Amino acid sequence: MFMSLEKQPPGIVERVEIPSRFLGETREIHVYLPHNYSPLYKYPVLYINDGSDYESMGRMISLLNERFQNRQARRFLVVFVPVDKSVRREEYHPAGSKHQAYVRFFADELVPTVEERYAAFPMGPARGILGSSLGATAALHTLLTYPRKFHYLALQSGAFQDASYEGVTAKGRELATVPIYQVVGLQEDRFQSASGKVIDILGQNRKMRDLLQSAGVDVNYAEYDKDHTWGFWQEDLSRVLDHFARHTSF
Repeated sequence: MFMSLEKQPPGIVERVEIPSRFLGETREIHVYLPHNYSPLYKYPVLYINDGSDYESMGRMISLLNERFQNRQARRFLVVFVPVDKSVRREEYHPAGSKHQAYVRFFADELVPTVEERYAAFPMGPARGILGSSLGATAALHTLLTYPRKFHYLALQSGAFQDASYEGVTAKGRELATVPIYQVVGLQEDRFQSASGKVIDILGQNRKMRDLLQSAGVDVNYAEYDKDHTWGFWQEDLSRVLDHFARHTSF
């Protein structure tokens, strides 16, 4: 996809520990820096829920390294935010016992730490969030809670809840300037969750798209003949990164 006459070195992934008073523990994040990162410049930042899964099953480090082989490709930083699977629902689900604490950690501790340590644009339009399934739901609710702090959203097969629709209905007008990338698979109409519940992810995403568009939000929406798996999301990531780069130009 991206070609260069001279092969560029890979980027660097740094591990950073963040003591969180909201979560009551220390959380580790992984920060991807392009090979030619320089503190003399300022970079947009894409924050990612389920960070470890995007690194491993999403193969995102390799994708970023390939992308930045092109010297003209717009550089940005990527922050992978891992989650303990045993508390994932409690942190990501809007009704989860740790959800509000996680959202506050994300906006009030994670972002300031990244911007203190790295040359990141300290502005809402330069901050984006990506997530898949329930991680997409958490991304949406983080933006709904902090609409001035984040101005970009990428949603892969969001597992939206009633609270998600209510939040967009109540605050949708505040998102009118937020570019949103949203994809879902046509085979996700009967997704079976770990609890055995059958969920119409496809229908949920169509409803969310309609609500966002009715609020005047610019939604780049697409459906593919795919199912609720990492194979789909990994294949889609190059489109996500293209969209993010186009909408966070400084």
